[in-house]
Amino acid sequence: MQDIKEKLSKTKDIDLEKLGLINQGLFYVNGDLANRYKSVLKEVFDLDCDLDEFRLDKRGLSPELSRYFKEKFPERFEFGENYLNIQSANRFMIVLSPEQKDANLISPQTSYENDLFDRVYKLARHTIEDIAQNEALFGQINNGIRVYTNADDALRLRNIDLTLDTQRKTISSTLELSELALKLGEEENALDNNYIFKMQELVKITGDLRKRNVSDIFPIKREVHCFYVEFFNGIHCLRNFTNSDDIRSILVTDKQEIGELEEGILHFDIRDSNLIDTLHKYKFLEFDPNLAAQRMEEIEDEFLLKEGIDLLEITDYQRKKKIYEFSSAFPKSWSELKKVARITTNKKNAKSKQEKKRVSNLISRMSFDTKAKLSSPVSKDDIINHMLAELDPTDIIRLYQDNIRIFKPTFESMSLNRKKYAAYKLLTHIQGGKK
Repeated sequence: MQDIKEKLSKTKDIDLEKLGLINQGLFYVNGDLANRYKSVLKEVFDLDCDLDEFRLDKRGLSPELSRYFKEKFPERFEFGENYLNIQSANRFMIVLSPEQKDANLISPQTSYENDLFDRVYKLARHTIEDIAQNEALFGQINNGIRVYTNADDALRLRNIDLTLDTQRKTISSTLELSELALKLGEEENALDNNYIFKMQELVKITGDLRKRNVSDIFPIKREVHCFYVEFFNGIHCLRNFTNSDDIRSILVTDKQEIGELEEGILHFDIRDSNLIDTLHKYKFLEFDPNLAAQRMEEIEDEFLLKEGIDLLEITDYQRKKKIYEFSSAFPKSWSELKKVARITTNKKNAKSKQEKKRVSNLISRMSFDTKAKLSSPVSKDDIINHMLAELDPTDIIRLYQDNIRIFKPTFESMSLNRKKYAAYKLLTHIQGGKK
C-alpha cells in the first residue's frame, strides 16, 4: 500500500471522486436523453438547467446537477444534493433507460429505497424497456405521509409504493386503451361515438397497441418495518421484535421535540446514555471486545491528527513515541479500551461462553463512548451500523460505508492531513489492506 501513501503525500487537494470513492458507476446522459430529463425537471420541479451532459444514479439523481442547482438555488432545497425532493415527504424517481439499474445510489436518504428501486427495475423491466425508447419515466415515492411536521410522524411509515409514467401519461393510457379494446363490442359500445373517440385519442398517445410491451405492474410496493431516514437530522426506528416487556417500537432521533407517544414505544435521543444498553438488552447489538485494539488506534490517530501530525509521513517508531508522549491526555475511553484489550489478549479462555459474558458485563459498566465503540450489530445491521457510525465517526470506514450523509460534510471540513489519512484508510481497505 506504499504506492497509495506516496500518491496521497504528494497531492495538495484530496478529491473523493477523483480517488474513486464517490459518484462511481453512474449512467451517462447526453443528447435526447438529457433533453427528456430536463423536460421532466421543468414540469415537475420547475427547474431549468443549462447542462447538456451529466450522469445519473439508479434513482435519477445527478452529482453534476446537484452541484449546479445547489449553486443556483442555495436556499431552495431542504437537502442541497437532493433536488428530486419536494420537502422530505415528497421524493421522486426519474428513469431514462433500463441500463440505469446498475448505477450506484449517490445520496441515499433511507434504508429502504435501494431495494425499492431494484424492485422497480426488475418487476417493470419490460415496461421500462418499451417506454424508455422514446420517453422519460418518473414518479413519486408514496409513503402515505404528505408532510412531515415532527420526527415522530415517521412512525406512520409502514408501506411505500412507486408508480412510474411519462409526461404524456403513456403507461396509464396504454393500459386504459387495452381495457377499452378488450371490452369493445360489449353492450353495443362499438356504435358509441364517444367510446370510439376516446380510443382514438388514446391511440394518439400510445401508438399501435400491438407493438407495445407495457404491463399493469404499478404501483410496485414494499413493506417497511425497521428503517432509518435522513429527515429531521436522522431518524432510526426498530419495531416488531420479540421481547417480554410489551415494547413495540424503539424510536431514535437527534435533538428533536417529540409529541406524546403511544404505550409500548420507547424514544431516545441518539446520544442518550441509555440507548446502547437498551439496544443491547433487546439484542440489536452486542459488545465485541476484539474491537478494542482497533478502537484504541482510532483514538490515538484522532488525537495525533488534532495535534497537526501528518500520519502518512511519520514512521511506526515515531508514532509509538508520540503515543507515549500524549497518552496521559487521551480520553477515558482509551483507558477503558486498553483494559478490555489486555483481558482479551491475556486470557487463554477468552473464547469461552463464561468469559465472554464476564467481559460483556465489564463493558456494560463502562462509559457510553466505550460501549458505542465496542458495539457490533446482531440484527438489522444496516440500521444499527448507520446509527453507530454517527455515534463514533472515528471509524472512518464504517462512516463511509454506512452513513454517507455524515461522511461527506465531515470529510469536506477536514484539514488536508485529515483528508489524506481518511483517504488512505478507505483506499487501503477497499484494496484489501489493513483497516
